[in-house]
Amino acid sequence: MSKKYRSRKDIIGKQVIDSEAKILGNVKELSFDLETRDIGLTIETKNGKEVNVSSRDMSSIGDVILLKRTLSEVETPKIIKKAPSTPPPPPKPSKPGLCNGCGYQNEKTAKFCIKCGAKTR
Repeated sequence: MSKKYRSRKDIIGKQVIDSEAKILGNVKELSFDLETRDIGLTIETKNGKEVNVSSRDMSSIGDVILLKRTLSEVETPKIIKKAPSTPPPPPKPSKPGLCNGCGYQNEKTAKFCIKCGAKTR
């Protein structure tokens, strides 16, 4: 039966081994990436360098921590290009009171949008 790791102290100090069975170093600290919402480890390598490893790069955690990749692969982050997020264009005004700027339907007699202030039709 595998041991459950319930706290930080169960992980700190564990030896980290890469996919080529090379000892990288020991876990110095746990980390959390707010952008990706990913838990990871900060490893202090044998030469004193600190490397952050994502939980996606870990193969297993037991007496040691095994990684899926080598140190050079872990240190070279994958660049993920995100598509630019542009809002869709507002709908074309076709009714009286429909805003030219944001598409909000104002009262038919409105000259300006109550939501964004742009002229209405």
